[in-house]
Amino acid sequence: MKLSELPFNTQAKIISVDKKIISRVAAMGVIPGTEVKIIRASPLGDPLELEIKNYNLSLRKQECKLIEVEKI
Repeated sequence: MKLSELPFNTQAKIISVDKKIISRVAAMGVIPGTEVKIIRASPLGDPLELEIKNYNLSLRKQECKLIEVEKI
């Protein structure tokens, strides 16, 4: 399942990150094996606010579509 499809407040584990964005998001902790949860979306639905490694991070939906996750 893609990160953009994950329901709010559902814990998931990152399986893979597309090579198009891995270099940029890896520095923010978005790497395979890391647990992630979508907290909320902005009023227009983009970006999404994620909780990852005890901090909050906002990513665009387009980027979230390139991240594969599995529910825990």
